[in-house]
Amino acid sequence: MINEKKDMSRKKDLKILIEDYLERDILQMETLFDRRRHDAMALFSRIFQLLGAPEIDADDLKPYELKETVLEWHGLLSPIWGKIKNAFLDYRNHVLPEKRTHQRMISSAQDPSSPLSKYRDLVEHTPAFPEEKTYAIKARRMPVTINLSFSSEKFHISMEGLRILDNFLLHLKDVPVESLYPCDHCGKIIVATRKGKRYHAGCAAKAKQKERWEKDPEGCREKERKRYRERKENIKNKQEVL
Repeated sequence: MINEKKDMSRKKDLKILIEDYLERDILQMETLFDRRRHDAMALFSRIFQLLGAPEIDADDLKPYELKETVLEWHGLLSPIWGKIKNAFLDYRNHVLPEKRTHQRMISSAQDPSSPLSKYRDLVEHTPAFPEEKTYAIKARRMPVTINLSFSSEKFHISMEGLRILDNFLLHLKDVPVESLYPCDHCGKIIVATRKGKRYHAGCAAKAKQKERWEKDPEGCREKERKRYRERKENIKNKQEVL
């Protein structure tokens, strides 16, 4: 009884996520929000509860904030759901009928009363139905591949690459803000591994050079001209030697 209730609860959650959410386009949900605000808020709150961080309550968001959040998630999930749906339809419409036909043929050949029983020896040496087809689904703009199969006629999903994102975020988790600092020269982020660090490697010299030019532009130009003349003279002397 408990398992039946859990199964029904899960199906109701999937109905909301798939039928009422991902199988609708954003315009339909915008229309629902504009015309039936109460129904829209009930739907968006449930979606937020199913997909969002458990420590955040949908009631803490204003109606427009909740709507924008749920619609933003729709844009993220829709491409992946579209690929999962195509894989499911391919399995349902092509792979599954072939698999069941194969199983019926074997069962009939093993039944002595069946006309196919005379082919029993042949069927016993027939290769088993090919291993379950795996659908590789790549998430857009993310190093994530979802491997989807339907072994035992159930959704079996494994994810590769998501660990990369998880691990990176775990490295950032609880890091003090002052540990990261924009380089005073190029603006890219540096990690303050020592107190007072302000520049990337190589940027300190560039910053000093910039500071000298700002303080004494004419003196710096004269040094550049002198360096150029010396370099030109060195090249000329080498050519004469050759």
